[in-house]
Amino acid sequence: MIKEIRPIINRHFFRPAWYSIIVNPYFIVRRGLLKKISNFAKADFSDKNILDVGCGIKPYESLFNAASYTGIDINGGGHSAKDKTVDKFYDGMNIPFSDNYFDTVVCTEVLEHVAEPKKLLDEIRRVLKIGGEVYLSVPFVWNEHEIPFDFRRFTRYGLRQLLEQSNLSVLKLEGTSGIFKVCGQLISVFIFEKLFPKNKILKLLTAVILCFPIQLIFIGLDLIFKNSWLTISYTAIARK
Repeated sequence: MIKEIRPIINRHFFRPAWYSIIVNPYFIVRRGLLKKISNFAKADFSDKNILDVGCGIKPYESLFNAASYTGIDINGGGHSAKDKTVDKFYDGMNIPFSDNYFDTVVCTEVLEHVAEPKKLLDEIRRVLKIGGEVYLSVPFVWNEHEIPFDFRRFTRYGLRQLLEQSNLSVLKLEGTSGIFKVCGQLISVFIFEKLFPKNKILKLLTAVILCFPIQLIFIGLDLIFKNSWLTISYTAIARK
């Protein structure tokens, strides 16, 4: 039963449809990331080999019509290995592929958990073909998570500097939300995680009764005021 419903839960969590807001207390952050990476995935990848670094369950694989899609992750960290969909495990630093191997690298919500992010970006650049692109996302305003493997947050300037230090040319760098979405998402997650932390039934009711309307209201405010002073995450596209 659990195995049957897990893919449904994961789909509504990582790739939420508009109606997923009813049950997903993380709707704002996940919908924002999904929109950005979906736009990137609209390009023709039919003859491209893609590497997903820190792939987890490879939630975005089906967005790409790629020739191949390879996921690597560490054996451990904030999630158990049995909960991951991994083609190859690696040590979190040294990517187990040869130089100029992949056309594209995807790395979402990973760099904040890496002990030495520049070294990993150097490795990403190494396995990228000349002219290849890397798609990144990192949190900016978010709670500590996957504790104790959460080491930093990035401003847009810090992320750009890090990419350029690894000799990657930044093509696009933008936030995923405005200030009201930030506020609404943080309130929703706080209520969901802290009100009834151990009761799954009450947590589900909380998501529907409280988190759903809160997120809806703040999404509306974000649309009205369009203020990008603060964002939940940043996404970047860079080229070798």
